[in-house]
Amino acid sequence: MPPDSEQLPWEAYLRRLGHEGPIEPTADCLRALVTAHLRSIPYEMLESLEGVRPSLQYADIFHKLVRRHRGGTCLEATPLFGHFLRAAGFEVRLVAAQMWRVGGDWWPHWDHLVLLVEAEGATWLVDVGFLMFSPPQPLDVSGAPQEQAGWTFRVVREDGGPVLLRAGTDGDWAPVYRFAEQPLDIPDYAWIVDFHLEAEDSPLTGSVLCSRTLADGKVVVLGDNVVRARNGAQTIDYLADPKDAEQALGEVLAGHPALLTEAADAWRKARANRRENARRII
Repeated sequence: MPPDSEQLPWEAYLRRLGHEGPIEPTADCLRALVTAHLRSIPYEMLESLEGVRPSLQYADIFHKLVRRHRGGTCLEATPLFGHFLRAAGFEVRLVAAQMWRVGGDWWPHWDHLVLLVEAEGATWLVDVGFLMFSPPQPLDVSGAPQEQAGWTFRVVREDGGPVLLRAGTDGDWAPVYRFAEQPLDIPDYAWIVDFHLEAEDSPLTGSVLCSRTLADGKVVVLGDNVVRARNGAQTIDYLADPKDAEQALGEVLAGHPALLTEAADAWRKARANRRENARRII
């Protein structure tokens, strides 16, 4: 590791990821690091449900993800991973992304963060902080279709900018998100914290949202539903009761027993709140 890796104890970070291979700015190393990160650190924002404000400082994120053995969101896991990659010798840009909504239009806010990483003469899209299904490995942005975990992705340029597409089971391409190419620093995206803690239209408040990438796809808990994207097929199941919820959360939070207990409690509380609000409306 280069001298500036002393900024944070990166050996502890690598142990958290379970990565024991060489660290060098190559495409193979990048692929191994991304895979290790996604399978080790879940997406979760449980503390935000209690009004805890996430810190955007690298040292604080490191403490949360590594020392406290928690997960994080794109505001935490992605910048920290990019900071590590720079220390490892990669050229990295942290950029904003705008998600595509199932209703068929763009979400109004550019409130997702991804990385553009240079390795071996190519630019790779790296996403280690997305709730839903995005490429589980670095994706060459050259435009060629690339199969990953049974799904096919590619990046095209539309309306003057790059757009990540995913092919469905019918072979049709649909947007996942589009992303900018200008690098960001912490002041550029700090507004996202306030938005998702305070905005009434934030999709990330009031429900338990967590996910983790697996060898064959991804499992996502979205409030009362669990989405399983495996080997190119996707299923959505309703979580009828706390037992169902704990089983689904256990798939996401395997290896994180304290987080699983916290998530199950939060799920029960959120379900009770929704039922109470429904009674008040009636």
